[in-house]
Amino acid sequence: MGIKDAIMRIFPEIPELDDVDFSQYSTPYVGLLTEFERSGEKGLVEFQKFVEEKGGSKDVVGKLLISLLQYLLIRYRRYKEKVVVVPVIKVFITLKGWLIENGYERDWLNILHNFLGYLVDMMPYLAESQEREMADAYLTLIYNLALEAEDTFGEPYFNDLKIVAKENLKNLRERYGISREIAEKLKKNC
Repeated sequence: MGIKDAIMRIFPEIPELDDVDFSQYSTPYVGLLTEFERSGEKGLVEFQKFVEEKGGSKDVVGKLLISLLQYLLIRYRRYKEKVVVVPVIKVFITLKGWLIENGYERDWLNILHNFLGYLVDMMPYLAESQEREMADAYLTLIYNLALEAEDTFGEPYFNDLKIVAKENLKNLRERYGISREIAEKLKKNC
């Protein structure tokens, strides 16, 4: 029993988290995580209910999700651990949905603004390490996030990220031979 087991109970749909080293993950919510792990419940929705039943607020859930994303990104950036790449993408998109659904749009924009560059940096690894369909799905998701960031923030940096994301996606699709229809759609969106 431990933090990793609790994280796995919160995110049973992200089995790749089982490969992540959580030995350096620090959170003020260790007791809460341990209690949730012992409860036998599973899933983010159940975790949020559990937190609220214990007198906590949904802010606690948001802070935990953000700290998990930050931890995974530190493992990627500082330790060059590739095993965190897929969990980062899945936690990132889960965090987007959770923040928007719970009325934290401004926090979502901060996350997008601060961490999108890491996702774009992960694109070549995803293109090489994933099966074609999954690689295309992940790269398309990141490219769409880059488009969202460029539209939202308008800073030149996000235009640069969009260009890099587009190139990564284009290279992947050319390698596997995409249809003209997809190529034209990609061309129009850029």
